[in-house]
Amino acid sequence: MEKLLKKDATYCWNKECNESLELLKEKMASAPILTFPKWDVEFHVHVDVSCIMLGAVLTQEGAEGVVHPIAFASQRLSKAEKNYSTTEREGLVMVYALQKYRHYLLGGHFKMYTDHSALKYLVNNPMLGGCICRWLLLF
Repeated sequence: MEKLLKKDATYCWNKECNESLELLKEKMASAPILTFPKWDVEFHVHVDVSCIMLGAVLTQEGAEGVVHPIAFASQRLSKAEKNYSTTEREGLVMVYALQKYRHYLLGGHFKMYTDHSALKYLVNNPMLGGCICRWLLLF
């Protein structure tokens, strides 16, 4: 299936690609990869966004030190959201993750991970405005 990712490759979805996709879906949704939450262990929320999609993963560290996913979530960006700046989209995915996983996160401590340095700076900056300021109020 990685052949489809190469530059100048013609898009041809075949039986091999379909079998790879089905195997990937099966492996991502079965134990020991996907686990049940442990309410006495801290949750970790990993977020990322592209120009068309946003995604979040809820994880916890297991007893053996291995990080296990508990839930996956993704959503296509609306036409208006696609016009957001990169920083606004990164903020949007954080809000999306908080809303999606609120029943896991309420009443306990959790950590949120993002790869966007500018957003990390803005969280610690007292001079904020616009939608990012309103989103930070949710934390």
